[in-house]
Amino acid sequence: MLASSFWDLDSWAKIFSIIAVLIPALLAIYKYIKRKKKKIIVSNAKPNIAYFTDRIAISEEIFKELQRSNEGRMFQIFGSPGVGKTEFAKLINMAVNYNCQTKDEEDFISSIGYKKEKNVQAFFIKCENKDTYHVAIKNIFELLLINENSDINRTSAAHFIIEKIRKKKKTLFIFDDIKSYVEHDKFCDLWNEITNGLKKLNSNSECTFILFYSGLLEKKEANNNIFKISSIQNLEEKYMVEYLNKRNISLDKNEYDKLFALTAGNIQMLSLIADKYNKEKCFEINYKNLNDITELFYNYITEDEKTTFKQILSLCVSKNEVFISMLGLLNGPHNPVIIDQFDKLETVGLIRKNKNSSYSVTESLLLPAINKEFQTVQLNQTRVLDLVQQMQLMVENEIVHEFIQPMKTDAKLIEILDILKKNSDSKNYTATLRISYLLKNVSQLKEQIEEIDGGSFYEKLIYFVADASIGYGAYKEATEEIKTNTNYYVLRPETVTSENFDVIFLLGNLFHLQNQYTKAIEHFKIMSESKNVKESLYYKSKCYWGIAHCYRHIGNLDQAIDYYENSITICELDIVQTKAIYIKCMNELNNIFFYRNEKQRFSFDHIDALIEEGNSVADLSTNKYKAIEQGMKGNFDNAIKLIDETIRIYEKKSERLQFNLLFEKGELLRRKKDFKQSIEYFKKSLDASLINGDKNIELYSNLGILSVEFECNTHYFTKSKEEQFKLLEHCLELCQSEEEDVCFELGKQHVMEMRDILNANGPSFYSRILPLF
Repeated sequence: MLASSFWDLDSWAKIFSIIAVLIPALLAIYKYIKRKKKKIIVSNAKPNIAYFTDRIAISEEIFKELQRSNEGRMFQIFGSPGVGKTEFAKLINMAVNYNCQTKDEEDFISSIGYKKEKNVQAFFIKCENKDTYHVAIKNIFELLLINENSDINRTSAAHFIIEKIRKKKKTLFIFDDIKSYVEHDKFCDLWNEITNGLKKLNSNSECTFILFYSGLLEKKEANNNIFKISSIQNLEEKYMVEYLNKRNISLDKNEYDKLFALTAGNIQMLSLIADKYNKEKCFEINYKNLNDITELFYNYITEDEKTTFKQILSLCVSKNEVFISMLGLLNGPHNPVIIDQFDKLETVGLIRKNKNSSYSVTESLLLPAINKEFQTVQLNQTRVLDLVQQMQLMVENEIVHEFIQPMKTDAKLIEILDILKKNSDSKNYTATLRISYLLKNVSQLKEQIEEIDGGSFYEKLIYFVADASIGYGAYKEATEEIKTNTNYYVLRPETVTSENFDVIFLLGNLFHLQNQYTKAIEHFKIMSESKNVKESLYYKSKCYWGIAHCYRHIGNLDQAIDYYENSITICELDIVQTKAIYIKCMNELNNIFFYRNEKQRFSFDHIDALIEEGNSVADLSTNKYKAIEQGMKGNFDNAIKLIDETIRIYEKKSERLQFNLLFEKGELLRRKKDFKQSIEYFKKSLDASLINGDKNIELYSNLGILSVEFECNTHYFTKSKEEQFKLLEHCLELCQSEEEDVCFELGKQHVMEMRDILNANGPSFYSRILPLF
């Protein structure tokens, strides 16, 4: 029976069918186990090590910061065009990934004292597009093998990045050639999200961002200690000689001196010249200054090619990017001759080709060439603007071309200022900053502008330039702009006129933004004593508002109320003329009474009736005060909804006032007893204050965090009672000015109340509203 069943064909057929299924399955499992896991793409960007004859000091500085830091950092690197920023970015990438392949590379890394670290990785990201941030996110996702759509919100992007880097000891993201300050805040916010996310996971992983800015952007000082800011300079003459020796070029002392005078030690220019020398084996240096550098390249091109280059310059004044088709419009029908000319100009080094098939003037040659050919560039603007008017040609910022055009009638000057004002109102500062850049670096242009209308046009221009710097948080640069180009830093009442009121008031506002409240109050008081101010309801009400605003910030509320009421009385004499000031005064005065738990003086129905445009500055700021009122009534959900709607609009406008709203939301959530969410928003507010250097927001963000910890008896942010005491000591320091006078009177009072809670000399938690005035 057994034998017959053993040889039963049906049984064997079943066995074979089972084996046929099992073998492929086992093979698949084996292949899966043995599969090669995809590795994160290594960044192999490497520098031309010959550039690094004098970069030891800055290399040591940055690498020491990278190795001694216990937390991630943000670095900002500036430098004029052609100083070698890209090569330095590649150097950091090479050193951290330790992919040295030559003895020179190894020797340099050894000379700066950098030691290879385990489980550390760097990623080099070239920013080719003006939409730097979104392109950078896409590149990061590709490098980290994140299979998600990169066009997502910041929090989601940070989450995916954290998942990929959290097991690393340290990760560096190196962003090269960032072309706009607009992108700066987006990178800051992303870095904050990643850093805070790693902390939440109790990960020891560090994330560092290094931002290398385009040479066309001037150095912007930080208002905080989070950023490490460095500048790369041109070579000193001795290092220029060393660099040329590495390129096998040997000249006599006189020729070296001439070359240094001509190039100012600019590494990109020297590299171009070295290339030519190695081809020609010799050339004479007969030029005396930087603006003549283009003559050296003109020796290798025809007159027609020079004409084409000058036309390229004329288009690149607003943005250093041009397409061949644009030259076809200026030069006549598109033809192969222009293409050949572009090829020749690229070959000799005057222009370079970009990835998107456009061309740019070699960065280090752009300003010398514009200075050299300024008259031609200026005359060409008429043809450029004619084509723009006919809608045949598109340029990045038409107003820049209008500004350079030689003939400026009164009507044209008014039009230029009107456009700059509209740009300022819409928070679009690109054209204004470009104009500022040209004014500072093209001497003939500045001379022409200073002579217009006895200099009054130039002063009005300085207002918009300073305002643009404020828009990007560059308060020191904005102050210096006014100080250098006007005589208003030391102010007298008789100095103030209707022509200069805006720029003088802006200077007072800059003192306030930099926490110099006493100086700001004195400045506005001197302005208010001016005969011209006294005769104008608008000017007088605005000066009184400026004084009240400062008193409110430092907590001198009674004095603030007096000046608000004076300003409101003046506004009510002519509401049409003073409407913007009137709305500000009513909202801010109401806020004082909210804090004092007293009835507000002005109803929101009255204020809303004066607001003409939705989502305007007046409308959005009123939303904040409405939310505070709703919170005082216990209507927290309505209040938070108002704050959220306003934050979304501010984010789209890149409006710095959004940071105040982060605190207000944290405070509403605290009083709603949603403590975990409250802590999150106080942290966001704190991070924003550290980036922007706002001591008032930093103070109250810290007090908000501590008040939540006291009420919950939980260390969300600090780790012990001792740390809470240290944080309160820091808060007390924030209440002091540099001269050790109390800066925030009300803030000091709140700090002392918190200290009593911590010392168990008062209630167990802080029950009052925390006001961010």
